[in-house]
Order: sequence, then C-alpha cells, then structure tokens
Amino acid sequence: MKLRTFLYWAKLFLFGTFIDKRHGVIRKEAFDENDDLMLLLFGEFLGIPNPISYYTLELLPYVMSDLEPWERRMQNRKMILAEKAAQFDFD
Repeated sequence: MKLRTFLYWAKLFLFGTFIDKRHGVIRKEAFDENDDLMLLLFGEFLGIPNPISYYTLELLPYVMSDLEPWERRMQNRKMILAEKAAQFDFD
C-alpha cells in the first residue's frame, strides 16, 4: 500500500513539474499566434491602418466568435505594437 501511495504522489509531482507547465506555455503561444493573426487582419479596430481592410472583412464571419475576446485582450495591453515587435526582435 505504501508503494502504491508513493507512486501516486510521484506521478502527481512529475505531472505538476513537467506537463502542467508545458500546457501553460503552449496555451500562451497559441494565444500569441491567434493575436498576431487577428492583429494583422483586424488592426483597424484598434486604430492601426490597414490598406487591405476590404478583403479582410470577408474573413469576418469565420472569426466572429474570436473577435470580442481578442479585442478585450488587446485593450488590456498598453503597448501592443512594441510587445509584438519585441517578440520578433525588432528594435
């Protein structure tokens, strides 16, 4: 019984140490990729001029469910373009 309890706690420890942290990193990367795409397509909602906005509006029905949460996330950030430029090492 002690061996089974030890293995259970060891399994939980390893899950919390390695797998749980990776899920957070992968989730953040997925949100960043989604934010990059939405910023490229619908940046004019945030005041960033987009010369091809007519064509990006054709994609609006496909991303409508993601648009409101994205807009909330972007409005909570202070320097959107500086943050995105820092990801790609633009100075």
